[in-house]
Amino acid sequence: MSDAIYSPDVVIVGGGVAGLTVALNLAPRKVCVITKSSLGINTSSSWAQGGIAAAVSKDDSNESHINDTLTTAKGLANIDAIKEVVNNAKGIIDDLEGYGVNFDKNEDGTFNLGLEGAHSFNRIIRSKGDSSGLEIMRGLIEKVKKSDHITVLENVSIDRIMTENNTIYGVIGRFTDDNVPDSNVIIQSSHVVLATGGLGGIFANTTNPRSSYGEGVALASHAGATLTDMEFVQFHPTGLDFGLDPTPLATEAIRGEGAYLVNQDEERFMFGIHPDNELAPRDLIAQNIFKQIEKGNSVFLDCRNMGRNFNTRFPQVSSYCDNADLDPEKDLLPIIPVAHYHIGGVKTDLKGQTSVEGLWCCGEVAATGIHGANRLASNSLLESLVFAKIVANEINKKNIKKDIQISSKFIKIFKEKTKNKIRAKKYIWQLRSSMMRNLGIVRNRDSIIKGLNDVLKIERESKGLSAKLNDMILVSKFIIIGAYLRRESRGCHLRSDYQDTNKDFIKHFDIKYSEINSYIKAILDSTMSEIDEKLVS
Repeated sequence: MSDAIYSPDVVIVGGGVAGLTVALNLAPRKVCVITKSSLGINTSSSWAQGGIAAAVSKDDSNESHINDTLTTAKGLANIDAIKEVVNNAKGIIDDLEGYGVNFDKNEDGTFNLGLEGAHSFNRIIRSKGDSSGLEIMRGLIEKVKKSDHITVLENVSIDRIMTENNTIYGVIGRFTDDNVPDSNVIIQSSHVVLATGGLGGIFANTTNPRSSYGEGVALASHAGATLTDMEFVQFHPTGLDFGLDPTPLATEAIRGEGAYLVNQDEERFMFGIHPDNELAPRDLIAQNIFKQIEKGNSVFLDCRNMGRNFNTRFPQVSSYCDNADLDPEKDLLPIIPVAHYHIGGVKTDLKGQTSVEGLWCCGEVAATGIHGANRLASNSLLESLVFAKIVANEINKKNIKKDIQISSKFIKIFKEKTKNKIRAKKYIWQLRSSMMRNLGIVRNRDSIIKGLNDVLKIERESKGLSAKLNDMILVSKFIIIGAYLRRESRGCHLRSDYQDTNKDFIKHFDIKYSEINSYIKAILDSTMSEIDEKLVS
């Protein structure tokens, strides 16, 4: 076994939009960016289709964008976080164009703005129709490669954040390349930034890369950080039901340009549900698609009325359809709701600082408070970029400790390699299936407890079979606890046994790793009234 030791000023775990933006804004400090695969590969950022919400048209305003975000958030958003993000949107677009990112524009040079659900105006700034993530990542990666202050460590998996007495010492992990066996990587730093993305891979149906299974949440929780709003998992209404894993996404912008949602009888079932019909908030559309499926109906995206040139307007979706031998201009596209975005995560303040000194978070892994109980479409890339700059600016104000003394207890392998890939895959699939079935779009007390028992059974039987599975089990427990405690329906958290939104639940459930077993014991052993008294008061 050999160890590689690095000592940058700042270590960033994650190479998506958030991580790269932090790195660029930390110049001239020495930065190490760590990615599990090659830079730009298997990141939700690269897969993002929609774009960036920004009030740049003459009819629009930041106030309108703020109000739309607040309305969608269903009472749980942090107004200060929303203002911070929205008011910096135009500057973010300027930054990206400065990096060479190309956005779709009209002949007069103005942005060709798209419309998405719950937005009052066309305000989605896009690139190549549905390829915004790819283009933004291209621009950021090119800039990173030209930046001498940034070192990128590819094919490295981080196993643990090294922390003691609420102080960060760095991270420890290992090379994932099979050609570099048994090599630990130790990165010493007093500042660690987690930009690891979401956790959609915990669910059987997801648009996220399978590598997005809440690894950052697990890392932060082991380090002692507070998590919050773990129950809020946003399901995108229009995953293309082509039998693929992950599920290809049909961007909301397609509905913004006139596509319909229909069942097998070509009934537009969103009529009468919401005045915006197919452009209602995502949570409402996903829930109504789910109701159609529960009735035994098939659900489709009908793009046939949108005119020609679909393939040039939405090239990614068009390529998915070509592979499935479907023509969006002639055929109905089968769809299902799929896990898409995690609203909760590691709790941060308005500076991106977690409850652990020196540990920062931005992007989907962070819970900044902007989304509340439901995310407004295309606010996620914007939030990632704004808070990435904030985190970098805050770290730039700090002194960088150069004399870090790492305790010998850290220099060991924290996670064993997978002992049996076939067995591990079996348990991972069991967990994903259970979470989709029991903690998916609609939950209730019985399904939540069933999901918890499934997770505990998998944990007993797998006996630490793989590091990935261990993380998935841990993150699933956090989601289950949050879902059990929130006895109401709000935003993207829908409980069939508590269908109303309750003013008593205008609050957040904060959870730490050290509290998990107490919550689980109380849930399994107590009556509802006892749970209320012990956990919710």
